Formats: sequence, structure tokens, C-alpha cells
Amino acid sequence: MLKYNHNCTVVITTFFAGDKLEACIKNIPNNFKILIIDNGGEKNKKNYFESRFPNLTYFVSNENLGVPRSYSLANKMVKTKYMFNTQPDVIVKEKCIENLLEKANLYNNFAILSPTIFHNKSYFIDGDYKQLKIIKNKYKDSFKINFHPSNKNPPDGDISVEAVTGTAMLINREKLNSINDWDKNIFNYYEDMDLCLRLRLKGFEIIKIRNAEVDHNPFSSHDNSISKELDFSRNWHYSWSRFYFLKKHSGKMKAFRFGINLLLKSSFKSLIYLFFNKEKCITHFAKTSGVLFAIFNLKSNYRPKL
Repeated sequence: MLKYNHNCTVVITTFFAGDKLEACIKNIPNNFKILIIDNGGEKNKKNYFESRFPNLTYFVSNENLGVPRSYSLANKMVKTKYMFNTQPDVIVKEKCIENLLEKANLYNNFAILSPTIFHNKSYFIDGDYKQLKIIKNKYKDSFKINFHPSNKNPPDGDISVEAVTGTAMLINREKLNSINDWDKNIFNYYEDMDLCLRLRLKGFEIIKIRNAEVDHNPFSSHDNSISKELDFSRNWHYSWSRFYFLKKHSGKMKAFRFGINLLLKSSFKSLIYLFFNKEKCITHFAKTSGVLFAIFNLKSNYRPKL
């Protein structure tokens, strides 16, 4: 009988991931319990994965929950002290989770430990961590990364940062629960920035761990056959979530300034591209629609039509 790690459960959200999900799972040590939240309703996958991976529980949702609600559901289901959240387009490198857990014993005030993230085996700092500009326990809106562009190598050691992407996170569930979990108003995008910001304002640390690594293939967590529909969804929700995030953390004025500016630009570009580039027309229409819903205080209720 395999002895499972009693401190950490691996959580993966999936939506028609094709063969990417299995590739991700195969790189996770089998002494960690794995919880899959399937938002695509692929009931046939449950028996397939649970029969091949005894350490895995495959939960099929009746609806597409999106990222924050999926992780919030997982937070209620798991029993371990930590969750390691990731996604199907991520390859977890050797000893990644083990090294994160080792550092969890060293850093007492952490809420999130994040591995060093490579993108298709290349490193760029904006894809690894973010700068939120938290000054005197207040948030100053800025997503302009102020790092030198020539910095193409990861840091030499562990560093405390203001925010990390949701690509891969080891989360202290006690501290997550102290801020009332993920923001379930968000369907996708900015849920990671929102989480990090609320944790940092609470006084908890977010730390990048150098000797833990993953490799990420961005925007590829789904099967290629549904790429166009998910591109539309991605642009729609990015626009909605950006407005929502600004409204929540920076106030209505900044949110509406962003929203009106995006609305004017995207609607104009959508009309222009209508005549010679259908794909770009659709992209800007998605942005226009998403930000309009946010401006009128409507929920992020767009779901991919498959």
C-alpha cells in the first residue's frame, strides 16, 4: 500500500484538455493524492483516469465553474494542509512539489509558494511573477513590470514577491480561508492577482522558490479543436475581469476610465477588421462584449459554446 503525502493534495482544473491532462499527471509523483475538477462534463474520463492512477480522484462538474470556483470547490474537498494548484498545460519537474514542501517548513508566514516558471523551456520574468505596487498596505494600480528587459535568467535564490501567476501555486489553506477563499465572482483571469493582493494586504508572504520548477505551454490547456471558441472566451473574460479587478481594488473611476477606453478601441477595431480580417474582428468583438458586461455590472456569464 502506497503511503501518501499527508501534507499536500495536487489540484488540477480541466476543460477538454485532450491528451495534455495525462501528460501533466504522469509528471506528478504517485505518492501525492490528485484531485481533478473537470469543467467539461467528460464523464467517460472519470473511469479512465481513476483506473490508471490509484492516487487520483476525478470530479465531474455539472457546469463549467471556471477557475476560482473550481479551486474553491477543491478547497472544500481536500483534507491536507496545503494544495498544489496547477493546470493541464504544465509539466511539473522532478522534486518540484517536494522542494516546495521543504521550504514550507522554513517560511512560517507564507500564503503561497510558487515554483520558478519556464515557458516552453525559456524564462521571462513577466511570466514568472508580477509587481502590484503595494505601498503602505495599499494597492496602487500598476501592471507595468519595471524589471530590466535583459533579465532573462531566474533569480539566484528564493525571493518574496507581490504576486505570482496561477500557473502553479502551493497554497497554505489556513491562510486562504482567512481571506474567505477565492473570489467566485470571477470566472477566469485576474483571479490570481486578486488572491495575491488580498493575501499580501493581510500581511502574508508570497515566495518564489528557485529549486522548484515547472514548464508551461501558455494557452494550450485545451484540445486544439476548440481553440477558436476558447480564444473568444479568453478575450471576453480578460476584459470583464480587468474591469472588475480595478473596480474592486482601485475604485469606480479607474475602472470606468479603463472600460471606456477599451470599449472605444475594441469596437472601432472590430468594425475596421470586419472588412479584411475576420479573426481579429471577432477578437475585438469579444473584448467589447466582455467590458460592456462589466460596465453595466452584469455577471461574467459568458461560457464557451461547444
